[in-house]
Amino acid sequence: MSEQQIPRFDALAVDDRATTTRCFTAADMQRWCETMALATAPSQVPEPLVAALFSYLLGEKLPGHGTNYLKQDMQFECMARIGETLTVEVCVSRLRRDKALVDLDTTCTGSDGRMICAGRALVLFAC
Repeated sequence: MSEQQIPRFDALAVDDRATTTRCFTAADMQRWCETMALATAPSQVPEPLVAALFSYLLGEKLPGHGTNYLKQDMQFECMARIGETLTVEVCVSRLRRDKALVDLDTTCTGSDGRMICAGRALVLFAC
């Protein structure tokens, strides 16, 4: 791959960041329960919904369209509360042009600044 031109990959740099915010409401939890065929809504935001925010950032913002997940590791320190604004960030920590791989640090914080989860993602950059 090192011989190919991949200008979108070459535009990436270590420490590039993308951030989004999201507030999951009680109505969101009800819709999620209907989708999952659950009888009762959870009292806190389920971890898969937090993980989906990272998927959104990686697929739409950084690196963006064509990104393919290879690995993701998340350590949850506490649960996200329904109705609070979550801030999710991905940050490029390493670029491997020879394999078109992007390593990213990932974090999610609650509205009061507490760490909900932190981890890493490895994605294959598609040209």
